[in-house]
Amino acid sequence: MKTHYVLSALLAALVVAAAPSSATAADRCKNVKFKITNNHKDDVEIKIVQVKFTNPHNGGKEQTEVVKNHVCKPGATCTTNGDNLNNAAKVDLRNIKVMFRAKEDDDDWSDLWVTQPFTPAYPKCTDDRTYGPIVIEG
Repeated sequence: MKTHYVLSALLAALVVAAAPSSATAADRCKNVKFKITNNHKDDVEIKIVQVKFTNPHNGGKEQTEVVKNHVCKPGATCTTNGDNLNNAAKVDLRNIKVMFRAKEDDDDWSDLWVTQPFTPAYPKCTDDRTYGPIVIEG
């Protein structure tokens, strides 16, 4: 009889340990891109560094995605590489903001700038989705 309880407890522990975490692949919104138009007032290159958005699935907290040194020429519309967003599958992404640096006269990059929040007409995150264009005018 004791062996039965021990085996049941071990089986229960194994089931709990094998259960998926809250950030499983099923919760990810896959290959999401952000389209950004560089209309910077100084007609300079910009380097897109991060994209931030609020995610109601995370209690409305701001979520940050790092963009790896994506440079966008003046007047160009650039699209980030696809990213997998945790806890975002079929979730409305709101208040999307782009964090960027602008090329300065001394050929250095400026401090970090942030765009005004952007919420698309249809904010639901789906696989292979491209949000935008988000226009940088500052």
